[in-house]
Amino acid sequence: MVLLIGELLLTAASAAALVAALKVRFAMSSALAGGVRAAVARRSRVPPEMWQGLEGAAGIAMQDPPPVTGVIGVASRRTSRQNLIRRAQFVLSAGKRLAEDVRQARARGEPVGKALAKGLARERRYYAMHKAAMWNRATAAGRTDMEAAVHGDLLGWNAVLDSRTSRECRMADGKNFYASAMPDIGYPGSVHPHCRCFPGPAHPGGKVLPSRGRMFARAA
Repeated sequence: MVLLIGELLLTAASAAALVAALKVRFAMSSALAGGVRAAVARRSRVPPEMWQGLEGAAGIAMQDPPPVTGVIGVASRRTSRQNLIRRAQFVLSAGKRLAEDVRQARARGEPVGKALAKGLARERRYYAMHKAAMWNRATAAGRTDMEAAVHGDLLGWNAVLDSRTSRECRMADGKNFYASAMPDIGYPGSVHPHCRCFPGPAHPGGKVLPSRGRMFARAA
């Protein structure tokens, strides 16, 4: 579902079009299912309030996409895909919360429109935090790409060490990472809000930070 929503965030013309495309995919899946799978598909049909919630959540994400840094490179491309998945995850989670708002309003005999408006205001606040995190990741990836253009794929992690330094950043300081393989904790500068870490030339003999697809190894 998240991957499908991510795809539609890039191609759908509107939130209504995104939900319409999702409905078509679900209808096709149900039509192709047979026997026991068909019975499971009938039981797992998406309730109307969920479609309503998804449309509201998609509208928030599509009306305010993350800003583009203008930097192009392998780290930026990886981060762009990561941000797209995070946006899709937001749409799905927010859609579920909004659907629950509608269900509870109906159960209490309260106006659905009022409950939905309140829920949308909440989700806009949540999305603002998502957008700030996406921008943080994008700018960190941009700095990584610029350093990689000068020093190569293997880069060094540098942290500002003082009383405000987080445990993750302190442990990463002095180690290396590959711009083409995002460390598990993210790129320097994106570990947490206000992260002050930055990339630079590789540290001679420094360990390579864990990353999906790479072992924790020592690099020259």
